[in-house]
Amino acid sequence: MSYTLVGHRGVAGHYPENTPVSVQAAIDMGLRWIEVDVQPTKDNILVICHDHKIDRCSNGQGRVDELTYEQLCQHDFGSWFDPRFADQTIITLSQLLSLAASWQLRLNLEIKIDRHDPRLVVELLTQQLSESPLAPEHVLLSSFNHDVIRYAEQLCPNYKLGVLTERLTNKDRKLLDQVDAFSCHVNYRWLTERHLTELQRAGRQVWCYTVNQPETFKLLDQVDGVFSDFPERFYSA
Repeated sequence: MSYTLVGHRGVAGHYPENTPVSVQAAIDMGLRWIEVDVQPTKDNILVICHDHKIDRCSNGQGRVDELTYEQLCQHDFGSWFDPRFADQTIITLSQLLSLAASWQLRLNLEIKIDRHDPRLVVELLTQQLSESPLAPEHVLLSSFNHDVIRYAEQLCPNYKLGVLTERLTNKDRKLLDQVDAFSCHVNYRWLTERHLTELQRAGRQVWCYTVNQPETFKLLDQVDGVFSDFPERFYSA
């Protein structure tokens, strides 16, 4: 396998996404990398959650940024996926960083922005990373939001940056050069061989999301990284 295999939200195909049990499953599977989503609560605690509302993947309702961490902890983030996981609570970035450090697990942290102030979120992230036992070389910061990437380049200079996009645009190209990004993360359905070659010749790694049927991705052996909900499928690909 020539590419980096990244567990998407842990192992989201078999476990409730972005929860401790999903992260532990990735560790038990022997994955070196996982991708998770980071955003702040009402009281500015960074938590691991993809949606800006908790309605889909918990037994609660409401926006993450309108609920305190204490309020979020009252909800079950596992039983929506399967009753076996009813004990899963939301995890903080601080808790995840400690867990990852103890297992030498590498993290791609996708910074989620909706109504948030991008600089504030990156400042919170910077503080968390400065207190983390996880080495900077084991963390990759990414976002669809270009302001987040620019602030991360200023405030987290020791961390690799990945620009997230559906498909490569001129704005993406400018940002990749501006921050000297480590990688460009592209929807595999829209990646062309021309864009792949262009990015790699410019010194960028190309990581593709979210590939759940490896046999359908013709450029699989040419990209540098792949995100998947079902990483076990790639061991025989």
